[in-house]
Amino acid sequence: MYAASPTVKLSVAACALVLGLGTALPSARATEPEVLKALPAAQEVASLSPPSKLSKLEALAPPTSLGAPSQPVLPSLPLAGSLEEAMQEPEAGEAPLMPLIYQAVVAQDLEALQAALKAGYPVDEATPEGDTALCAAVWTSQEKVVAALLEHGANHSLAGKEGQKPVALASLRRNRAVMTSLLEAGADANTKFEGPVQESLATLISVDDLRHHLRQDRGVTALMACAARGDVENAVTLMQHKANTEVSTRRFSRYALDFAAEQRYLFLMRVLLGRPADSEPDLLVTVNLSKQRAWIEKEGKIIDMTTISTGREGYGTPPGRYVVTDKHRDWTSTLYKASMPWFMRLNCSAIGLHAGYVTGHPASHGCIRLPEEKARQWFKIVGVGDEVQIIEN
Repeated sequence: MYAASPTVKLSVAACALVLGLGTALPSARATEPEVLKALPAAQEVASLSPPSKLSKLEALAPPTSLGAPSQPVLPSLPLAGSLEEAMQEPEAGEAPLMPLIYQAVVAQDLEALQAALKAGYPVDEATPEGDTALCAAVWTSQEKVVAALLEHGANHSLAGKEGQKPVALASLRRNRAVMTSLLEAGADANTKFEGPVQESLATLISVDDLRHHLRQDRGVTALMACAARGDVENAVTLMQHKANTEVSTRRFSRYALDFAAEQRYLFLMRVLLGRPADSEPDLLVTVNLSKQRAWIEKEGKIIDMTTISTGREGYGTPPGRYVVTDKHRDWTSTLYKASMPWFMRLNCSAIGLHAGYVTGHPASHGCIRLPEEKARQWFKIVGVGDEVQIIEN
């Protein structure tokens, strides 16, 4: 989406160094060819150290153009007579003009950006395509640039060229500092993607489930995107700033927990369920398919064991690692209309542990049946967020 080139970086740096010292212009926009044309000494100036830059600029300017030593002003710096042309609207066939601050961001030139911000150029001026400097900085994960833009009043609610707000874009990057800066500046932790997202953005998302919902669903939140991508740090940051885990998408009613469960991000699932991010599970339920036995371990010690019945042929209980995502004293299967008391769901799926007829052999449609009394006891012991491992032998 964004790319920088050495030439652009050099021209922006030189332009900002000159303009940032006080030259007043009607616009903060300049195209790369015009900047280089207008500033014949730019390349030499940009390569100097900060003290030398000022000295060189003073040497280039007529003696009468300099103000007080602490605040030099260069209104008559020789610019080969073309700078005014560079500030004009482009003629047909020419490249559209880009805001100076946006150029500095894309060039990843913090020094040039700071000079332009100090000179007072508009921080939210959009490109002809509708992009903003803040959105460009967020997407390219420039922490210091994001912080500088926000400090100078960048609007964290303005969408960029992809039609998405900065927090939504930040949820597709793994940079906690960027997300934190946005949220501490007042951005909404419950920001939603505008859907359907543009294909130019959708094709950059590697998680199939997330990409599908951004295309087909509505109301996907930044927290859901972090959950789908396994981005624990940004998910925790959003939750610390009051991101709502109980909101769902409009079309398919998917929650952040569902997105994490789809990818089997157990740790993130536990966090979304309210477990502290710095805690470790002290309880583990093990289901042994070959032995048709299950047991509970607490802090590494078995505290209870029982005979079970898992999925019969054609409905096998899938091995793997799970999290108990919800519990129901009384539950009726939506698939088979069967009663399943003391139901403990695994990974937001259709299977779980519950009371049922136990033979010591596979007999269910995929769930783990427990004897009635054991199911009642385990329902009290096993909590939402506890882990269950289902093994072959």
